[in-house]
Amino acid sequence: MIKLNRCAVVCILSLALLGAVGVASASNAYAENKKPIEWKLLSSWGPDFKAVRYLLIPWIEAVNKKLKGKLVVTWVGPETVPPFQQLKPLRDGVFDVLFTHTAYHAGEMGFGMGLDFTPSSPAQKRKAGALKVMDEAYRKRQNVHYLGALQDGTGYHVMLREKCVSKADFSGYKIRTMPFHDPLIRGLGGATVRIPGGEVYSALDKGVVDGAAWPAVGALDYKWYEVAGYQVRPRFGETVFSLLVNLDSWNKLPKRYQEEITEITKEIEDSSRKKMISLWAEEEKELVKRGMKLCVLPKDEAKKYLNTFYVESWKFVIGLDPEYGPKLKKALDKVK
Repeated sequence: MIKLNRCAVVCILSLALLGAVGVASASNAYAENKKPIEWKLLSSWGPDFKAVRYLLIPWIEAVNKKLKGKLVVTWVGPETVPPFQQLKPLRDGVFDVLFTHTAYHAGEMGFGMGLDFTPSSPAQKRKAGALKVMDEAYRKRQNVHYLGALQDGTGYHVMLREKCVSKADFSGYKIRTMPFHDPLIRGLGGATVRIPGGEVYSALDKGVVDGAAWPAVGALDYKWYEVAGYQVRPRFGETVFSLLVNLDSWNKLPKRYQEEITEITKEIEDSSRKKMISLWAEEEKELVKRGMKLCVLPKDEAKKYLNTFYVESWKFVIGLDPEYGPKLKKALDKVK
């Protein structure tokens, strides 16, 4: 057995203590210098789109403020990845978050368009279990967490170029649509045409289409009042923009971060919806002032118009997805 004198023992203990202090110091330094988690967000629209200005940006600012030093969100728009091709890079982890509409990936998750069929608040949708259905499907099929539904509270409308309609009938009309609008327009005898949002003004101006379906808020910014004379009423549905998070990115977060982001999302869902409703009321008045008249259908025709939208749209969605379409409808029927 090796015997150590008192001096040797003291030296060994001193070296051990210094080593421990060094490790602790290095650990503390690492903790102090640790960078915040960085999330890259992809948006289907640029900064000129009202939903980006009044729904998305407030959410980003709120997250960055609440989780300052812990997590930071930066964003890019469709100039980086075209809107109809954005789900895959989210799923693959190229981006952490996607702000979009389910119609932009209707071929994969088209049942989600059903969120727009029933005007109701995000809180009502959550309580009814609709967002739970969305989350289950996105997790199962896309490696994505459905974080929230940011809504504009105003729905959609059809703008017509030259001629108002007095009946729920679009026979002879060519209307610019997204897949979401097709059941209504075709159900009322119209023809649908696919045109990117940036080309709607030119298409209306040149008579390529007779009208365009679009969220009820937005025509003022794009100056469509210069090329379209009418706004058909009633409006239909409610525009729901989805916040989607790559599931791996979500699962890497500490649980307290997940809870904070979820609460922020709920708060923004409520406050931004109220803001958008206010903006729509102001915009409609301004459009009328600039010559874009309201084309109001008679009561019975309005009822037919909305019923066609609801019935034909659900047929379309359930046909796209027999598994999750009925589940979503069952949940949303609770708030109809």
